[in-house]
Amino acid sequence: MAKTSRAQAAARGTKRDSGRTAVAAAAGVSTSRELHARPQSAYEARTAKFFSVVQVLLVVVPLAMVAYVWLAGGGTIDGLRDAMEQNPTITVSFISAMCQPLVAWLLKFVREHYQAGDGGYAAGNLIALICGELMLQNAVGVLGCALLLWRIWRKIPGELGAWKEDRRLGGMAADLSGAIVVCVVGALCAFATWRIGLA
Repeated sequence: MAKTSRAQAAARGTKRDSGRTAVAAAAGVSTSRELHARPQSAYEARTAKFFSVVQVLLVVVPLAMVAYVWLAGGGTIDGLRDAMEQNPTITVSFISAMCQPLVAWLLKFVREHYQAGDGGYAAGNLIALICGELMLQNAVGVLGCALLLWRIWRKIPGELGAWKEDRRLGGMAADLSGAIVVCVVGALCAFATWRIGLA
């Protein structure tokens, strides 16, 4: 028993630590870094609530947009189609709003990685999502992701650099794949808005 205890103590915090590996595997993160579940506290509980509130707001955005476009079209399908054809800006805004549930879904993984101790993944994705939301011109998404980044930033000293060093370019691209999709759609919407402004 004594030998077993000493062996377990020696392995704690290393790749042989089964507890650490389980936490990392649960969030789907790399185990080449020492990742430990973030200690629960009142601050972390409030941060989790912030994540939930932002996710709910992002899901509400497309519903509000659909209601607005529906009313702009006179409450009929034909009127809705005519409104989008006559005002391309409404179409771009509609596409932007439809991206928000995707952002809310990505925030679910951001929260899981952050709670599992992978603050670098969380910060990298939030920064990328802010860039995407800026191009989508969605104020709710920009402010929400910026708030979440501010909440976690003070708790992840050095974790962003460790994540970049460990994951390298290929791993970072994989980790940011969802946010990259948002950025691509945002770039298309920004380009369309620019062309509409020139017309």
